[in-house]
Amino acid sequence: MVKIKPSLIAAPGLESVRVSELLKLVPDETLEQLATDMQVDKWVKKLKAAGLFKLVLFSILQGERLSLRVMEDNVSDPLFKILAPALAADEVTWGGIRDRLIHVKSEFFRRLYEKVYQTAEAKYGSKGLSTHHIKRFDSTMVSTFSRLLSGMQVGNTSKGKTQVKFTTEFKDDFLIHMAFHQDQAHLSEETALKEAVLDRTDKSKAEISVFDKGLKSRQSFTDFDAQQTLFVGRAHENPRYVFLKTHTPNDTRPVEERDELEFIQDSAVNLYESNQKICPTEFRLVQYRIKKSGLLISFVTNVWDLDAAVIAQIYKMRWDIEVLFRFMKQEMNLTHFVCNDINAIEVMLYCTLITSMLVLIYKKKNEIKSYKRAKTYFFKELLYEIVLEMLEVPETTEYLKQIIQKFVRKQ
Repeated sequence: MVKIKPSLIAAPGLESVRVSELLKLVPDETLEQLATDMQVDKWVKKLKAAGLFKLVLFSILQGERLSLRVMEDNVSDPLFKILAPALAADEVTWGGIRDRLIHVKSEFFRRLYEKVYQTAEAKYGSKGLSTHHIKRFDSTMVSTFSRLLSGMQVGNTSKGKTQVKFTTEFKDDFLIHMAFHQDQAHLSEETALKEAVLDRTDKSKAEISVFDKGLKSRQSFTDFDAQQTLFVGRAHENPRYVFLKTHTPNDTRPVEERDELEFIQDSAVNLYESNQKICPTEFRLVQYRIKKSGLLISFVTNVWDLDAAVIAQIYKMRWDIEVLFRFMKQEMNLTHFVCNDINAIEVMLYCTLITSMLVLIYKKKNEIKSYKRAKTYFFKELLYEIVLEMLEVPETTEYLKQIIQKFVRKQ
């Protein structure tokens, strides 16, 4: 859309990162301590929580369409046996995996996810701009069947189909938070997105929340401003407003950067509400016209200290969450429930979020352009590192040879 002045872009300072380093975000000590604190494995002889997490992570990364049968097969994979030796001794069936997903405390996985999120943010986090973290918000829908899992009624439901919603925050380049909704009230983005933005606001950090036209009510904008939540949203093509004053009179971009967009205005305004009343809160209205199509683009924000061109660029960054959804649906099995049970879905969701963040950090730090390649390289490096560690010790090399021979003979 437009380019940002170099001084407004955070210096990348990228350094490559290895899979072994990223796995330290989920150390065995943390898994064991959390399991002990929550007594999540009490009375459990097989598929303890730590092993279940590793099995789900391994299965998501493997690349096949995820299912309980695939997870059962992975338990006998020689390389997984080395990754999770405690689980290797168990005779695990797909039915056993299903039962464990249904009955294990999903709170264990939620707390594990939060620990990984906090550690990853502290260690690898960086601002999207030199001044602010950028948080993109959006929702995606996943179809299900009402007889198996209750959900939202969307359109024609005569065949029993319903949908559930994942309302998502994508912060910077790899930090992901998702809320899972089944109730009809959260079908509206005015409910789901507004709730997500307000719940995820951290006033101690310089953050700007970005969302599309699904969230457009003047009351929501007013509530954000009252809660000191900085935001950039998009209004309809030409919203009704009362002009108050000019914020920036001219286009501040260099001439060579004005080919695509024509600057229209950058003003302080009062917007009209849907009931034709004037919203008393003062907002900033930034408008550009796309020269090729003639489309007028209107941005509404309460960010006053950045150039109009930067406001437009911040909104353009919202597209990153659309790419994220495609990656998570196509590569991370987000659209496929291995079990239509709420607890199992929550467990799988938290495991998916952890796995996705590890892959996205790997992608960013190693400057890999493709999401799919990042996932493939991550998994291959994981496997190769396991093999290299085994080859360094003669005793373990013999063990690896034995379990591979046993695995091959079974096929």
